[in-house]
Amino acid sequence: MHRCCRSTLGIVLGLALSASAPAWAQTSAEQQSYQLRMKQLFQRLDRNADQRLQRQEVQGHAYLERHFDRLDRSQRGYLTPDDLMPTQAQRGERATRFFSQADRNSDGRIDRREAESYSWLLRQFSSADRNGDGNVDRQELDGLAEQRRRQTSTESRAR
Repeated sequence: MHRCCRSTLGIVLGLALSASAPAWAQTSAEQQSYQLRMKQLFQRLDRNADQRLQRQEVQGHAYLERHFDRLDRSQRGYLTPDDLMPTQAQRGERATRFFSQADRNSDGRIDRREAESYSWLLRQFSSADRNGDGNVDRQELDGLAEQRRRQTSTESRAR
């Protein structure tokens, strides 16, 4: 694989697996796009087309080399396409970690100033702040994610 493809792959994987918009806030279209990119990536790396990525197949791909053991949750010694997809538990952990990072003063709420570091949240802040108190708590943030999923679902059906 060419050097530019490897570096692009590393960037794509890094961004996809640690995106600033948490997985629980992604719309279904965003999730489908992510899944398609991961499927295409897997197919490119799976040189022998056996639906398994052995360690030697990920050599030269820093992210996969570094995280191979963590991604191989079943400890089989190879990765399957499902290993590149975050589990529901990982999404929950990511949501908790995001909220803790965003809530810099640890008061259990994100105010507008704290939201400034997250452009996607700042754009949606008024929608997320359902009780109008100028803050977004974890329930309101989860509600925003659900609202985005419903909106995307409705838009998909209208097409």
